[in-house]
Amino acid sequence: CWLLVCARWRSGFCGFRTNPFQEPLRVGDSVGFYVSCRLVSDKEPERRMWKMTTRARPDRGELLYQAPLNLTSTLDDFMAVKVPFDSFRLVRGPRTIANAAPLNMTNGLYQIGMTMSKFGFGVNTTEMENFRDGFFELQMREIGVYKEKKPVEAVVAPKVFTKLEAKKRRSVMLK
Repeated sequence: CWLLVCARWRSGFCGFRTNPFQEPLRVGDSVGFYVSCRLVSDKEPERRMWKMTTRARPDRGELLYQAPLNLTSTLDDFMAVKVPFDSFRLVRGPRTIANAAPLNMTNGLYQIGMTMSKFGFGVNTTEMENFRDGFFELQMREIGVYKEKKPVEAVVAPKVFTKLEAKKRRSVMLK
């Protein structure tokens, strides 16, 4: 499947995420996500902070896990970017939570997303000094998981709640 993320950035971040999964995504003995993508509009990807996000709980609170996504400008070829599960950190907004427990996938994962931001990783909000705002185009072909010393492999796409179903499942505080 193809997903085209094309946006003009204006505030602190630009991102997308799947709807919540109806059943948790079981990753078994996989060691991380991979993303098959190409960044076709950006010759300086290091001037933006690219992040992958996931949720290890079914609730829709502000707490989620993020890890850096190291993109390069590829123009023609898709690349498989690996994001190890042990690189994910618990965050609230653009800030990491100090001394937080690592990502625990025992009960599965409930959502996947990506963010482009002007904020780096840190306990304090850390804005990139040389951040470049403006239009970008990121084309994605596939997201999956990979195992140690084995080639990347696609997983069956989890079923997601519809937007209305997800809205009904929100906690009272978020409604």
